[in-house]
Amino acid sequence: MRRILVVDKDESLCEDVCAFLRSTGNSTESSSDYQDALKLIQSYDFDVIISDAVVPGGNARDLVQAARDKNPETVVIVDSAIDTVQEGVRAVKEGAYGIVQKPFNLPELTFHIKKALERRPPPAEDEVPDRFRPAYQPYNFIGDCLEIKEAFEIVHRVARTSSSVLITGDTGTGKEMVAGAIHFNSKRSGGPFVRVNCAALPEQLLESELFGYERGAFTGAEKLRIGRFEQADGGSIFLDEIADMSLYTQAKVLRVLQEREFERLGSSETVKTDVRIISATNKDLLKEMEAGRFREDLYYRLNVVTIHLPPLRERGNDIRLLVQFFVKRFAASMEKKIKGIEPAALDMLVRYSWPGNIRELENAMERAVLLASGEIITREELERFLTRGSAGGADQEIKLPAGGVDLEEVERSFLIQALKRTGWVQKEAAKLLSVSSRVLNYKIKRFGLTHPSWKQNR
Repeated sequence: MRRILVVDKDESLCEDVCAFLRSTGNSTESSSDYQDALKLIQSYDFDVIISDAVVPGGNARDLVQAARDKNPETVVIVDSAIDTVQEGVRAVKEGAYGIVQKPFNLPELTFHIKKALERRPPPAEDEVPDRFRPAYQPYNFIGDCLEIKEAFEIVHRVARTSSSVLITGDTGTGKEMVAGAIHFNSKRSGGPFVRVNCAALPEQLLESELFGYERGAFTGAEKLRIGRFEQADGGSIFLDEIADMSLYTQAKVLRVLQEREFERLGSSETVKTDVRIISATNKDLLKEMEAGRFREDLYYRLNVVTIHLPPLRERGNDIRLLVQFFVKRFAASMEKKIKGIEPAALDMLVRYSWPGNIRELENAMERAVLLASGEIITREELERFLTRGSAGGADQEIKLPAGGVDLEEVERSFLIQALKRTGWVQKEAAKLLSVSSRVLNYKIKRFGLTHPSWKQNR
């Protein structure tokens, strides 16, 4: 069991982090002010301290020194907001392990803890070497479908390099989690992992967010602002929804990729940066290039390695695995005794198309655990908050388009979808379509469908 101290002025954040760490078998303490944190450091030997860059009455730099004086093996991880990143950098220079940027997520934090502990001396022979393994992998890696296994394999291979990576897939499929896995399993894991959603900011703000600006560069620029590329020096930057970036900003990002340098807005001074760029999009960049909305040269710079994440509806049995995972995770964090979910409820969730993908499923399972009245989540409880027809019940009406459809093509499409969703297991696909195995086999032959796994089983 590891003993971990969480120090942050945000008491609710301390509670959430401690609850999660306890659920993974750790002992935790928390503090929301500097003096109380010092008392705890004097009272206990901590394996890890997770501290805000600035806390009431002090800062992370002082905690690093206090921890070193008490136990030289204690590692300190600093969490910082954008306006406190410079204080976080100072703490790293004085001995902290690294920085995690707010708002962070718990999988990201577990990667930091794992990497920080790996820098300590090896455990004694009677200790379990991997006892501090993260309690769960990133959402995208929970599953048995071929596409996810291939994505996981690529992550392992590419993490050891410094190549640029492009992650594609629908919204909510877990692109940010894959980016984090690449960073935290690389040689840059001790450096910052900076995230930018290019679709969330207007063009003018995105430029200043990425490259920073000098005081007086424009109206309202009252002080120096360090941009995200500068913050990410020595680490990785994740550019989410990069297709929403303007051609002008694309040109500046291309220069960073080629020259490893840029200028802040309002400055002629060149800033050097050593940063790995991981990008993601839910759009087809080839079509964006054809339409003149995305630079071809930038595309080939970003697309050294591509990782595609399939939508949840095409991941077959993975939905069941993810449901079980989220139920267990939220039950632990909420301290509720929930053993699982009844088969009828699970079948209802499997039939749903999940347009919001894993993000939507996670949200649904959090509500299900929160509202569950017993040890088993029932279908009736799920139906209380799922929108009418959202779970794809048998009574859900399928609208006929005004122009009509090719019925045979519709049948073929549903057949392929059922096979993909069940991992190409014909027996399960037959259940999903409410037909016999004999009927399903007839239709497979009729449409000339085949799959490598079927040949292996013959």
